[in-house]
Amino acid sequence: MPEQPANDPKQFIQGAPVFHVEDPKASAEYYRDVLGFNFDFSMDEYSVVWRDNSAIHFATGDTHAQGVVLFQWLVDVDAYYEEIKSRGANITREPADQSYGVREFSVIDLNGITINFGQDIE
Repeated sequence: MPEQPANDPKQFIQGAPVFHVEDPKASAEYYRDVLGFNFDFSMDEYSVVWRDNSAIHFATGDTHAQGVVLFQWLVDVDAYYEEIKSRGANITREPADQSYGVREFSVIDLNGITINFGQDIE
């Protein structure tokens, strides 16, 4: 895993993707209800969800997220897998140790965005 987020950042505080989707509010609700994120801000045209140090933004737009893969580093990938599996997440790849030293699994959200969740193998 790259360095953990700094408590006292020198410049960069956090990066957050902005996905163009058909329905930002429905997307935020999915991330809340299935993936366990919290609403930060939600309206018809723009929504933001958070979980710990991860924020994801959704906006209406002429183009939609296609071919996008979002990677999220986790502390305990297996515990999170069980959490979202019980909520009906569309899991496309079960947790597995990869040759590059990461244990990860994948889901596809309601917009067709692939999200890989992983942690370093220790």
